[in-house]
Amino acid sequence: MERRLFSKDEGGVGSLVSVGVAISHDTNAKVGSVVKRGDFMPTWLTTVFAFLFGAAVGSFVNVCIYRLPRRLSLLHPPSHCPHCGTYLRAADLVPLLSYLWLLGKCRYCKTPISPRYFVVELLTALLFVAAAHRYGASVGAALVALSLAALVVIAVVDWEFFLVPDEAVWALGVLGGIRCFLAGEPLKALAVGFGGALIGALTIWLIGILGRWLFRREAMGFGDVKIAAAVGMHLGLTWALLPFFLLSVFVGAILGVGLALLQRRALTGYMPFGPALAMAAGALLLYPHEITEFVLRIYALR
Repeated sequence: MERRLFSKDEGGVGSLVSVGVAISHDTNAKVGSVVKRGDFMPTWLTTVFAFLFGAAVGSFVNVCIYRLPRRLSLLHPPSHCPHCGTYLRAADLVPLLSYLWLLGKCRYCKTPISPRYFVVELLTALLFVAAAHRYGASVGAALVALSLAALVVIAVVDWEFFLVPDEAVWALGVLGGIRCFLAGEPLKALAVGFGGALIGALTIWLIGILGRWLFRREAMGFGDVKIAAAVGMHLGLTWALLPFFLLSVFVGAILGVGLALLQRRALTGYMPFGPALAMAAGALLLYPHEITEFVLRIYALR
């Protein structure tokens, strides 16, 4: 790992953030080395396994997206068509393939199935592949991949329902705590993780207070505060939090402009910020150095 230090030619915020991200990335490397003792699986086999397992997890992610905002149990009743209520058989539940085989329709009532189910399964599978390629066949890769799955749940539910599911946020935070615990010097790493969670939550909370004072209406929901806290557990009490917040604002602005263009009118209503936080966190979990360099450049901090 390369630690970027201060010098006469390079200093200021950019150097501080680079050091912070290097420390955060070093945590990822230590977690990955817990079980990674060389390349015991061929790259192609790792990719195939990650894709298949990710698609299966993506199927569960779809269950969470449908049931959590409706306060339904994740276990009962079994999977069924939301239109006709027919319980689905194993052949109807094969990730990705069932949707294609059934041409996006329920086998029993022929009602069209939202393409979101297929997109979520494919996205989760690709995120698992990205995590495996980044961290190898390791505990670190598994923890990052599961964290990305939790972020998908958070992003989609908040976008569709203006609601942040506590279960997904708790899962994200616990996974961050496990990553800290496995990084070496567990107590010190956990203290850094909880420090990051505290600063993350306070930052979003203060932004929400400032926004309410400036715009005379709600600017940030408490769900956003919880997301930032959970992400802070992963990034730790380091300068790596800065690119997370800056990238979230950048992504949020793009989503806002895109939504306004699609609606062909000024965006004056409320837009959930959870998807922007989730996308920024996912990008930093996968590519901390590359994303940090990108953020520093677009904000002219490098």
